[in-house]
Amino acid sequence: GSLEFEGETIDAKTEIVSKLSFSRGGDQWESASTQVGDCVVAIDCTQDEAILEAGRARELINHIQQLRKNAGLELTDKVEAFFEESDVLPLTENAVKSNVTTFKNKFEGSVPLPRRFAPKWSVVIDSDEVEIANAKVTVTICRPATAAKDGLGESQTLFVSTLDPSTVESGAVLACNVDGKDITVTEGQDFWVSTVAKLEAAKSVSWL
Repeated sequence: GSLEFEGETIDAKTEIVSKLSFSRGGDQWESASTQVGDCVVAIDCTQDEAILEAGRARELINHIQQLRKNAGLELTDKVEAFFEESDVLPLTENAVKSNVTTFKNKFEGSVPLPRRFAPKWSVVIDSDEVEIANAKVTVTICRPATAAKDGLGESQTLFVSTLDPSTVESGAVLACNVDGKDITVTEGQDFWVSTVAKLEAAKSVSWL
């Protein structure tokens, strides 16, 4: 079409250029437009709790990877990771809780757990106090260890603590003699090949 202005005819298609702009205020918005101004893209950068927890999860993954590197571990070397928060708010635990699948994919089924769940016989490979979401968190990597059922007898627990989880098959029934007494333990009932497996089976935490 065209416009008439003070006796002049203006072709709307060839002589008028419309330039778009994004006028909404606020630090959470980011926008960009094309050079000619015919297209504007605006992004709402508001960070909700899910985004923040994903970021904390990535921080924890990076710290675990750094500990592995410091210890000279190979990619094929398996570890169990634990963390202990100094802050009252369980921000790191909530981050793990919301991103379990991410951790399992990254660490071949393993998930970092609160230090309170670590077996007493876990062998520490390396540990460091780091900052996650501006809070002090102690991150520890340990050799893979079996995990005994809560309340298991002392002799059985001692036997379980000596087992190499990489050599134990699912559902295996193992026997030994302790102080002249024959005892047996069954994987999946009396003990598990990892703390994650124990917590999943016992449903000790709702998010596993």
